[in-house]
Amino acid sequence: MYSPEAISKAFAAAAQERAQALALSIERKAQVEQQCPRIAAISRELSGIGASIAKAFYDKNAAQSIDSLAAESLRLQQERKALLKSMHLPEDYLEVPYSCPLCSDRGRVDGKICSCIKQRAVAISLKELARISPSKNCSFDNFDLSYYKNLQDKNGKSALEKAKVNLEYLKAYSADFNEHSKSLYIFGKTGLGKTHLSLATAAAVIQKGYNVVYGMAGVIFSDIEKEKFQSTPGTYTMQKLLDADLLIVDDLGSEFHTSFSASVAHNIIEGRLLTGKPVIITTNLDITGIQQQYGERIASRIIGEYVPIQFEGEDIRQMKKFMY
Repeated sequence: MYSPEAISKAFAAAAQERAQALALSIERKAQVEQQCPRIAAISRELSGIGASIAKAFYDKNAAQSIDSLAAESLRLQQERKALLKSMHLPEDYLEVPYSCPLCSDRGRVDGKICSCIKQRAVAISLKELARISPSKNCSFDNFDLSYYKNLQDKNGKSALEKAKVNLEYLKAYSADFNEHSKSLYIFGKTGLGKTHLSLATAAAVIQKGYNVVYGMAGVIFSDIEKEKFQSTPGTYTMQKLLDADLLIVDDLGSEFHTSFSASVAHNIIEGRLLTGKPVIITTNLDITGIQQQYGERIASRIIGEYVPIQFEGEDIRQMKKFMY
């Protein structure tokens, strides 16, 4: 659950905001106390009351003493609020303006990761997905079905009907996703919306708190080659690919084909199959093409373990190009 890199960045961001909040609080306190010495005196008196309350626990009449001190503390706080109001400042102006009131920007509550860190991690992961995406702002809501024709084929199904089925299936897949969801083999000619829906799926699963790794096949294989032969870690490492809750390999088959790329594809598919973790593959290749480029074993794994999702129709990118 959650990308380790995103969690680390979220904690770092929270720590920075905590430092900024504390610095701002000190600056405000100095400013206000310079303008109104009575507020400075109230702060000293409140500090003294805090120490007195700690000592009062050992008194014979502890309850009575504590009640009296608490009443005086409340009176002083009300006086300070009134003074701040007279200076046209909000009542909470001297409180530390933490971005998260639950954890005071520490990132943990009772030893557990705070919800603010999880929210930050999701935002960071979505931002990273947008950075590396070949298409921007892909969601289920903006998947345009109007580009698919409603002409029935020999089986009585149209490209539009099939696109609707694919869209609804991937929406349901995302909503019900867990670490052991089925792997998907999304295939069809270029420009039919495969990448759009794979990115929409990635975003939806990230929002559920899962660690999603998305990458174009060519970039993934190139990074793994550098890692192996040059000891140069790129965006993708084999460990990162194997550890993700969901791995999406986009446009498989478009990369420069070598025996090494076929070996990497085999290791990824076999490695994630062993751990029961899902992979989504998008490709222009049908099973025959997969077999020719990556071998019979990979083709057999995809046939036996992956849910096939076929896209049909005309190249949407070409249609858009000539429409505008």
